[in-house]
Amino acid sequence: AAKHGKPYVALEDGFLRSLGLGRDDPPLSLLIDDEGIHYDARNPSRLDRLLAVTLDAGQVERALELVATWRRERVSKYNHQRDPEDGVLPGRFVLAVDQTHGDASVAGALADRQSFTRMLRAALDENPECTVVMKTHPDVFAGKARGWIDTAGLDPRVLVLAQDVHPAALLERAEAVYVVSSQLGFEALLHGVPVHTFGMPFYAGRGLTRDALPAPAWRQPVTLALVVAVNCTVSG
Repeated sequence: AAKHGKPYVALEDGFLRSLGLGRDDPPLSLLIDDEGIHYDARNPSRLDRLLAVTLDAGQVERALELVATWRRERVSKYNHQRDPEDGVLPGRFVLAVDQTHGDASVAGALADRQSFTRMLRAALDENPECTVVMKTHPDVFAGKARGWIDTAGLDPRVLVLAQDVHPAALLERAEAVYVVSSQLGFEALLHGVPVHTFGMPFYAGRGLTRDALPAPAWRQPVTLALVVAVNCTVSG
């Protein structure tokens, strides 16, 4: 597009995408960005520019209502998973999230394979009294992709979920969430769970998360209500 002087608009799956997996169901929402794309921290995006605005009282109230609705209805990006059976989850745990290998949001978040290694190590070291529950991506469970974390030879305190569990069931009980760039980190913020990032996803570097990487210069502290309100503006 740049070579031929054409306008460029990036489209990406919305945060509340579909019932089934992305490759099976068309998206019910899309993110639209004519300046960059939200998952690429190497350049500013429309999301970054919109986060410089100030919300009025009505917009804050609407954003907080959206957060409450998200939690009450227990929705996620994909919604085909079910709650775990009794006894599957340990009494106390933190959640570590794997992603699909080659996901553009990993490179865009200034991360690589070693970021996942550091994430898992930190989850173990910082939570000695908790099990570390590791969730793989739904596409990995479906055999359509592979993950970043090699599950062979993991620390015995790491529990790799043997079933594709609905995220809400995990976020309602997790004491903290560790991610590289997964959307589950954003969903954890909506559930009021502390989030540790090892890449630079769109919700990191804004004073809402504990980050292993420095934030880009254009990112400043904001409220969760502002992030939620702006995300509703760039998606539809």
